[in-house]
Amino acid sequence: MYGKSLLVLAVIGLAFAGCTAEVEPKKTPGQTPDAPAELPKLTIGHVGHDHQIALYVAALQPKLLKERGGVWLKEKKPREVYDLMDGDEAVAELHLTKVGGGSNMPAAMERGEIDVGLGGIPAVVFFVDKGAPFRVLSPLNVDGDMLLLRPDIPVDDWAGFVQYVKESKKPVKIGYKAPVAVAKLVFMGALDHEGIPHSEAAPPEGGVELVHLKGAKNTVPLLESGAVDGVVINEPFGSIAESKNVGKIVSLLGDLPPDGRWKNHPCCCVCATQATIDGHREVLKKLLAMMYNTTKFIQESPEAAGMLAAEWTKKPMAVELESVPNIVYLMEPGEAYRKGLETWFGIMNEVGKFKGAIKGRSFEEAFELCHDLTLINEVIEGR
Repeated sequence: MYGKSLLVLAVIGLAFAGCTAEVEPKKTPGQTPDAPAELPKLTIGHVGHDHQIALYVAALQPKLLKERGGVWLKEKKPREVYDLMDGDEAVAELHLTKVGGGSNMPAAMERGEIDVGLGGIPAVVFFVDKGAPFRVLSPLNVDGDMLLLRPDIPVDDWAGFVQYVKESKKPVKIGYKAPVAVAKLVFMGALDHEGIPHSEAAPPEGGVELVHLKGAKNTVPLLESGAVDGVVINEPFGSIAESKNVGKIVSLLGDLPPDGRWKNHPCCCVCATQATIDGHREVLKKLLAMMYNTTKFIQESPEAAGMLAAEWTKKPMAVELESVPNIVYLMEPGEAYRKGLETWFGIMNEVGKFKGAIKGRSFEEAFELCHDLTLINEVIEGR
C-alpha cells in the first residue's frame, strides 16, 4: 500500500510538469504591512462528483500548484474552507459547500446561499430564462453521458441496440434521470434518426418506453430489479453500475447518430451571480486561472486525475479510473463548446421549453445573455 501511494504521487508529480496558467500576483486593495485588509469571502457550490474535479484537484494538490508559481488553495478546514492564494499572498477566502445536481445548484444561488456554482449548464440557462441574474463564466466539461443496458441483454454497440429494439416483441424500457436531461434529449434525437418510436407510455412494438428514474441515484436499484432494460445517464453513475455488474456501457451518447450532431453536448459549467462578478472580478479571474491549470492536468493525465477524483468523491478507485476518461474536461469556450450548446438550444426552442427572457431569441443573443466569458478569455490569453 505504501509503495502504491508513492507511485500515485510520482504519477501526479510528473503529470503536473509543464501544466500551468500564469497569473500576475496582485495586492489585495487596501492591504498594508500593519493593517492587512479583510479577505473577501466567496461561497462555492459544487455537486460533489467527478465532473467538478478541476476544483478538487486544486484542493488536494496545493504544493504542486504552488511550486508552479500559480494560484493555489491553502487549506483551513478540509473540504470546506480554503484561502485562494496567488503565490504567497491570500486574495480571498473560499467556502466550499456541496449542493445537489440539476436545478439545486442555481436554486441555491438564487436563494443567496452560494456566490459561485459548479454544475449543469442547462439548469443555469433555465434560471436565466426566468430572469435570474446569473452568468456562465466558463464550461467545465462536455459529453460524459452513455447508454447503459442490463448485462443479460445481448447487445454491445448502438447498431446492435437498434436491431434489438426493432426485433423486440415488447417495448424496451430505457430510464432517464430528469425530464429535460441532456442525455434524454440526445437519446431521443438518435432514436428519431433511426426511425424508432418512443414515448413515456405504451409505445408500439419495436419501440422504446421512456421511464423517469427520478434521479441518477436510482440507476443501480432499477437496473438491478429489472424495472428498466437500460438507462441513459451521466458519469460516474454508468461506471458505478458497471462496477456492481448491473449494467454495461453500450455507447457514449456523443457518438450516436447522426454523425457528429451530439459531440460536445453541454454538461457542467462555472457560473456566478452578476453581483459577484461586479464585486470580485479579480478574485474570480484567479479562481478560473487555477481551475484552468488543473483542467489541463486532467486532460493530460486522466489516470492521475481519476486517482484524485476517488480520493475526493470516496468512490472506488476502479470506478473513477473508468469514469474520468469518459468525460471531456475543458474550459475553453471555443467552437466545439458553442456548437454543442447551439444544438441543445435548438432542441429546447423546438419543444417550447423557454418561456421568458430567452424565448424568441437567436442562439447568439441567448448565448450572450447567459455568458460572461471575458475573465476566462483573459486567463487563456495570459492577460
